[in-house]
Amino acid sequence: MARAKKVAISDRKRAGAAGEMRLTLAGARPGALPAVPQAQLATLVKHPPAGDGWLHELKFDGYRILARLENGRARLWTRNGNDWTERFPAVATAIERLDAQVALLDGELVAQLADGRSSFQALQNAGIRSDLRYYGFDLLHLDGLDLVGVQQDARKEALHALISPETGDSSPLQYSDHVVGQGAEFFRQACGAGLEGIVSKRLTGRYRAGRSTEWVKVKCQREQEFVVVGYTEPAGSRQDLGALLVATYEGEELVYRGKVGTGFSAETLRRLHTQLRPAERKTPTVGPGPGSGARLRGVHWVEPQLVIQVAFTEVTSDGVLRHPSYRGMREDIAPERVRLERPAGAADAPLPGVKPVAQTAEPSRKPRRETEIGGVRLSNPDKVLYPERGLTKEAVAQYYLAIADWIIPHINGRPLTLVRCPQGHTGDCFFQKHMGETDSPHVRRIRVKESSGARDYGAVDDIAGVLAVVQLGALELHTWNSRSDNLERPDRVTLDIDPDPTVTWDDTVQAAYEIRALLGELGLECFVKTTGGKGLHVVVPLVRRTGWEEVREFSRAVVATVAAASPDRYTLQLSKSRRKGRLLLDYLRNTRGATAVEVYSTRARPGAPVSTPVSWEELRRGVDPRSFTVETVPARLESGADPWRGYGAVRQSLTAPLKRRLGLR
Repeated sequence: MARAKKVAISDRKRAGAAGEMRLTLAGARPGALPAVPQAQLATLVKHPPAGDGWLHELKFDGYRILARLENGRARLWTRNGNDWTERFPAVATAIERLDAQVALLDGELVAQLADGRSSFQALQNAGIRSDLRYYGFDLLHLDGLDLVGVQQDARKEALHALISPETGDSSPLQYSDHVVGQGAEFFRQACGAGLEGIVSKRLTGRYRAGRSTEWVKVKCQREQEFVVVGYTEPAGSRQDLGALLVATYEGEELVYRGKVGTGFSAETLRRLHTQLRPAERKTPTVGPGPGSGARLRGVHWVEPQLVIQVAFTEVTSDGVLRHPSYRGMREDIAPERVRLERPAGAADAPLPGVKPVAQTAEPSRKPRRETEIGGVRLSNPDKVLYPERGLTKEAVAQYYLAIADWIIPHINGRPLTLVRCPQGHTGDCFFQKHMGETDSPHVRRIRVKESSGARDYGAVDDIAGVLAVVQLGALELHTWNSRSDNLERPDRVTLDIDPDPTVTWDDTVQAAYEIRALLGELGLECFVKTTGGKGLHVVVPLVRRTGWEEVREFSRAVVATVAAASPDRYTLQLSKSRRKGRLLLDYLRNTRGATAVEVYSTRARPGAPVSTPVSWEELRRGVDPRSFTVETVPARLESGADPWRGYGAVRQSLTAPLKRRLGLR
């Protein structure tokens, strides 16, 4: 990032520990330090502003703090006017060491992770910790001079001159650096590094309390604060509460925005329930809206007092959040100030002086970067495919390269169906069953007879083939249960355990154990893996002696036997209306042409989950399927944790005595 130049100083004389500055800053005027300062806020837009008239800073994931220094004593104020000095004494002490008697800084207080990113969730439990940082990004007052009328770039120069001589890398007080121009490229790099986004500020802008278009923000994913208006009862193994109902204000009315049911730890659920229970009321504070009918019966309504931070992929046309996830509590924001942030940009009326990136020739002048991974050319490797994790196409390719030895024995030679998401999992995704004319030469073609005629499927035999489908934007690899050298003889059975949303993980695990027990009685060894979602797959390796019809009838008989013993818990019916509160035991993955998500395949879902093998003992002890991701699975395998190590050595088939025990001919 570009470092700001030092401010012009006409005279600087030491006066005690602090000293004085007489600054030659146009627009500065004598003025008193405000008792409770008010913050300038950024407007959410779709694209960074183009041109050299803007500076761009990283958007931090923490608490907005205005630091007020007077007579050598610092006070830390939230944007809601709360004094949080006692919470963060190390930051206050660092500000008190500045060479000034009176100052007003604007910045963000963050908990900094080891990789340099800030984490709002880590900040929730912050105490006196060495990883807390206050990043100052503006200077509004200095030793009797009111600087709000000074241009943005000059204020930052003055701030840099004040902070930098006094601080080192380990100090809780840091200067927030910036770049001038190159907004689109800066934003791309921020998202690629897994950061929250950027804030762009007009170089010539003056500081104005409240929201304005002199400051704009662009986020790598949607995230903002919401007011809690109710909660649901917990289900299954969850304790204290199920989901939070949230809303935002439109004028003086609260508008329902949906339920937030993920992102909680057990301790967070307990703490939220403790706070919400005393605030319960009999009637809702939200007006009629999506989901406000029968689906909200039995909700505990609460006074709109608690504000939380929520990440989500989008707001639907009905105004409800899609894929919301809890990030933390926002004690620094008053509920009545919470509004739904609607990005402005190309599809909206243009902001004064803010042009969408598409209107500038800057991006088209720069060719897209290409790279080579595993011998395969990867175009646009910086394309963010999992924005909530900042994971790019290159990161997905590196994941597959790291686990090549584990995925290839399972996937090689099998007809593929891909789920392609060229714009990432939050964009438009589509299934691709057949090969097209422009597909990669690393993907082998298989001619398959179908009812409508012979068609070409794709198959991969090595890691280059897997990387080639990543280049095509594939985020899911689904395969047949047979291989190209003997398509009519399956070499595995896949039994899919698909829970209704109300079914607990423990019940899903229990279903897998009951299937395993029956298979064990039949003398068959089986393996288990997560699906990358809420379900499990029980997989039975076979010697290739049996045709599709026999395998289908066998798999149906197995799940039917298990379901008959507990009809209130299990069903074989695909209809969702018949699956409420039960687990679907799906045997139809074992028909010719049907597919199941392959072992170690990524999924096009938030968090970059992976369909991951687990051991039966591991499943018994308790695993969280969400913990198996692109970021965690390689290290798991490298540590020696390969629960399917003996899979390839299993030799078993569907014998006549075995089938008779299931009532099959």
